[in-house]
Amino acid sequence: MAESTDLTSDSPPGEISSSRALEGECVAFTGVLASMVHRDAAALVETHGGRAVHSVSRAVSLLVVGEEGWPLEEDGAASQKLIQATQLVADGAEIRILQESEWLHLIGLNEQRDEIQRSYTPAMLSRLLDVPVGLIRRWARIGLIRPVRRVCRLPYFEYREVASAQRLARLLDDGVKPELLETSLTQLSAALSGSDRSLAQLNLLVQDEKVVLRDSFGVMNPRTGQRLLDFEIRPDLQVMAATEDPPPQPQPHPLSIVPEEETDSDDPPVSISFLEARLKLDDREMGDWSADDWFHEGCRLSEENAFESAVNAYRNCLSLLASDHGLMRNAVHLAADPPATDPADVHFHLADALYRSGETGAAIERYHCAIEFAPDFIEAWTQLGCLFAEQQKWGAAEDALRTAIAIHDANPDALLHLAQLLDQTDRAAEARHCWEEYLRHDSRGPWADHARERLTAEMETTKA
Repeated sequence: MAESTDLTSDSPPGEISSSRALEGECVAFTGVLASMVHRDAAALVETHGGRAVHSVSRAVSLLVVGEEGWPLEEDGAASQKLIQATQLVADGAEIRILQESEWLHLIGLNEQRDEIQRSYTPAMLSRLLDVPVGLIRRWARIGLIRPVRRVCRLPYFEYREVASAQRLARLLDDGVKPELLETSLTQLSAALSGSDRSLAQLNLLVQDEKVVLRDSFGVMNPRTGQRLLDFEIRPDLQVMAATEDPPPQPQPHPLSIVPEEETDSDDPPVSISFLEARLKLDDREMGDWSADDWFHEGCRLSEENAFESAVNAYRNCLSLLASDHGLMRNAVHLAADPPATDPADVHFHLADALYRSGETGAAIERYHCAIEFAPDFIEAWTQLGCLFAEQQKWGAAEDALRTAIAIHDANPDALLHLAQLLDQTDRAAEARHCWEEYLRHDSRGPWADHARERLTAEMETTKA
């Protein structure tokens, strides 16, 4: 006799308090699951009383959408299973469409759901998605991804948003047309929350990586025909037409569409690649640039791996900050009258550029400078610990990493590097505790797997 389903008044809507929560359900999956492979998900369906199928039909009662990016095919089209399900629902079929985290909650796997919904630092995302930390920071700088919170300057991002950006960027790099991706995301938005944000991401990626058109009226998105102010495309990058003497340009109306017949200029539009565009701030000479201008130029140069030039840009920024704001003042005065560009951030970026230029000693000093301006700068403390460890200055490295953990004890990046340091210095018992703490805050990715293997091996050795 089948186990009965117990619905209690204390249960959230849709939650089934039973070990057979999927009794009578016919379940299909689409997209890449973030918590497990499809094979394991199908086995869980059977365990909880349901039946897993590979295709969508009227027999399906539940379609689960994976949260490893959006369910987009390799050619950029929306998932066929999702499209079929939405069409069947429109025709009267009773098919529920749930996101992966909702399905995990339904069957009581809230720990796995929490892993998906957990926010991640740039370093964690770099390891998890196999992308450079610099790319994560760049995406944040241009607004492609947005931190859900900051802890002592350390940004945390929603995994799904970053995975979405990565997926869209890879499809564009593979030659998928933005028009097709826009159509696909529009189709997804009818069934899934959050797709509108991915449409905004797509627009930013297209503008940032592909081409726009500039004519005498300003900048136009050739995909939509919309007129865009330069600062709406990238606040730190003005796009230049490939002409020696561009004509004076009237102020375009933001986001207004100018019909072709209203364009009275004889100059043809020019296609400009953002990757080839250079910084030219309102035709001002570099001597007129502000500290903020130099900071953004340094970021851009770092993103292009021109680290020596980036170092010079950051130094120019700091020089202007010192002359404009008297940065010899103490932190109390700076807090009361802060400059527009945060000197701690400039020192942090300068340290990174110096390190990547091969000047480790100078980088260490700049991380110290960042900490002097912002004593709770977690990432600066963590990077300082890593550089000291690289030089095998174990005591200084441990002090820096433990300081980062003292500021924010749920900081997985500092915990990871401290665990590695303790292993390197043959302090197995302390390292074990550190690996355990690390797994509490980061249970996914290659280092989480390493931590589990490390702890399992030690346990087996102890038993033997």
